[in-house]
Amino acid sequence: MTAPRLFLVAPEGVAAAQLIACIKAACEAGDVASLLVPASVAKDVTPVAQDLGVAVMVAGEARDAARAGADGIQVEANTEDVAAAREQLGKDRFVGALAGGSRHFAMEAAEAGADYIAFDQKSASIGGEPIIRWWSDMMEIPCVAFTPVEPEELDILLPQKPDFIRPSDAMWQGADDARRIVSALSQRLGQP
Repeated sequence: MTAPRLFLVAPEGVAAAQLIACIKAACEAGDVASLLVPASVAKDVTPVAQDLGVAVMVAGEARDAARAGADGIQVEANTEDVAAAREQLGKDRFVGALAGGSRHFAMEAAEAGADYIAFDQKSASIGGEPIIRWWSDMMEIPCVAFTPVEPEELDILLPQKPDFIRPSDAMWQGADDARRIVSALSQRLGQP
């Protein structure tokens, strides 16, 4: 089984310079695949993250992603939003869908063209089966364990086979925090 890669989620209200410092530190400390960034700082953060090999998704509208030169967007609302984003962005950019704990929305979003589905893995199970495990066993579209994860939670989460995991939001307090948190996760994932 391949270890999941890291999916960073930058918070609103943090200066672009601080976000950039944290992203750089996280990339030094672990296998960062993707970044979800608020539209308000996307233009400043996107080129730096992309230079580090990180795919950048914008939490906003398709036009926000285009203006920032981002790799795509993540939508949270409904299947119509996924279909509209897919139409606006075309096939060259990514569309992610936050399904929360809804199996129904996840399947509809996938049918509407989502490239990945993000789940709240802590609140969702289907007949006792964790939603991440259900999705990874049934579907080929990648999934993100979107609720922030602490290293000690990996023993429960990893057997569910998420493609991406989100580090603790405490990583955004500063570069040292980002390095420490991502290093701890990476060690538990067996990554150098």
